[in-house]
Amino acid sequence: MTGTPIEAAAARRIPYAFQYTVPDEFVRLPDPEAVEGWDAALKRLVPDADEEQLASATQQMRVTLPGLSAGGEDTVDLTAMCLGTEDVAGEERLSMGLLAVTVRPSGHHDRLLTAEGIYRAKHHGFFAGEGELQELDFDLGKGVQGRQDMLLAVKLPSGPAVMSASLRLLTLPASFLAESGVTDASGDGETVRPTLPVASLQLIVPAPRDYCVYVTISTPSVFLLDSYCGRLAHIGRTFTFDVETGTR
Repeated sequence: MTGTPIEAAAARRIPYAFQYTVPDEFVRLPDPEAVEGWDAALKRLVPDADEEQLASATQQMRVTLPGLSAGGEDTVDLTAMCLGTEDVAGEERLSMGLLAVTVRPSGHHDRLLTAEGIYRAKHHGFFAGEGELQELDFDLGKGVQGRQDMLLAVKLPSGPAVMSASLRLLTLPASFLAESGVTDASGDGETVRPTLPVASLQLIVPAPRDYCVYVTISTPSVFLLDSYCGRLAHIGRTFTFDVETGTR
């Protein structure tokens, strides 16, 4: 699956013009407000589900997706999901990941300086107050790793970028619990909102000028962190920018 033109940005002075390839296991999801397309997407993700199960899964995903999507000035290019199983130490384990590709204007004219600024900001956000960090040194990336976060300045074929991986506990939104039929889990009349361990992987790629592309993968399959890091790296290696014609 490859990226498609962002129609909402067609009138920009410097249009969003880039291409990338997503691993085949990801299925493109419709907009949460869309009426059509959900049945086909969910049938590809869960081919053995019946109509009632598909309807329930569709409703829960449409409720949850807006809370996981970037807001503000971000333009969403792609939302996709993969769902299946992968081998972990000889055992088949659930593999589920949500992919979002978004674009944010930045007004920059120097990709390297922009990447350095993003790296410094993330470093402060991740590691402020944390003790000794482990230095990371790879052929195409250098950075640090702490208790819950990893941060790398990387070199892609298309130019400099910043990659991060974080482990967090996600508190499920009340709207998701309501749609799931959960009303009270505490015995005192108040709903207990359960938490879920989630890995968030992100690649930020500055364009030649004026905007940055954000590729984010969120997965509760934290035991498959290396596998999803590999998927994110694959997407990053396929990025190309077109600044001459403004087309994709």
